[in-house]
Amino acid sequence: MKDLILRTIDPFLRRVNIGLDISEHSAKYLAFTRKKPFAVDISGEIEIPEGIIEQAEIKKEEELAAIFRAWRLVLPRHLQSAEITVSLPEEKSFVRVIQLPQIEKDKVAQAVRWELEANVPIPQDQLIYDYEVIEPLENHINHVDVAITAFPKSIIEPYVRVLKIAGFTVAALELESQAIIRACIPELRTRHACIVIDMGRNRTSFIIFSGGAIRFTTTIPLGGKTLEENIMKALGVKQEEALEIKKTVGLDKKALEGKVFAALVPAMSAFADELHRAVFFYQDHATHTHGAEPFISSLFLSGGDANLLGLATYLGSSLQIPVNTVNPFATAHRFMATTTPPLPPQLALAFTTAIGLALRDAS
Repeated sequence: MKDLILRTIDPFLRRVNIGLDISEHSAKYLAFTRKKPFAVDISGEIEIPEGIIEQAEIKKEEELAAIFRAWRLVLPRHLQSAEITVSLPEEKSFVRVIQLPQIEKDKVAQAVRWELEANVPIPQDQLIYDYEVIEPLENHINHVDVAITAFPKSIIEPYVRVLKIAGFTVAALELESQAIIRACIPELRTRHACIVIDMGRNRTSFIIFSGGAIRFTTTIPLGGKTLEENIMKALGVKQEEALEIKKTVGLDKKALEGKVFAALVPAMSAFADELHRAVFFYQDHATHTHGAEPFISSLFLSGGDANLLGLATYLGSSLQIPVNTVNPFATAHRFMATTTPPLPPQLALAFTTAIGLALRDAS
């Protein structure tokens, strides 16, 4: 009877969790309904003016807090007291997988503190970090693998202050990569090794995932904005027209006499080179994945600029690895009454991180 009562009232006791994916120019948000089967309760995008966030650092806290306060006040009443799970910028993080001797679980925390000094080039009193023991796929391992995520306090604390000033309760802060993996890879305990390519407006992150854990992330300062700038220079058009050309033409070799493709090739070649390096890095360190595939067998595209026409074909041809677009609702469909995407597929790609953040407490 007690369990029945808890199951009945639990949806009304739990606060809604809004996933909030903050970038330099916008913040995307999404929340699911509290009661299962889930449905998307609300989603949208908040514009952030130039200069408030620069290179993932909040420069104008009061202005950003005012933006989020105004947003909270126009939310439906039941969401104004929601908890917020916020994404943290990938390029400011330190993600490490360390090896510890076989020790008891209650000693892992102390061992991690010692390892931080050797693996993160910032004093511990200036860090905020978390860790997770990676359960191996094989049973004969003579050590413990631990995934560590660390951030400078100077990066995290402004995000927390801004949202508290705006009137929100911050439930958790997570790496973008953690949220993306949660959203699009339902089965974490897999031998499959892949790279998720999260391509945004200002940057692209490569997330290497295998053996149930994020093994490595790296970020390059190349995104949709770079492609638009190359089109502007090559064709002599303004930003608005370059954006439209990027959307409609992409990497089509024949369109506009091949001028757009020629303009984008230098950036895309550099993009592919960085992706090659990420693939080689994993393969050079695959002996430490304990049962996972020793090679990258697939690439997945995520993020708002993953919609670039011809991108999957270009990368697949360059790396000779299959490339597909992620399903941002792959995990969410477990909790939903329908498999019909709640958002149009192209739009949903831009909300992958927000979806993963909103799913943080789903079970």
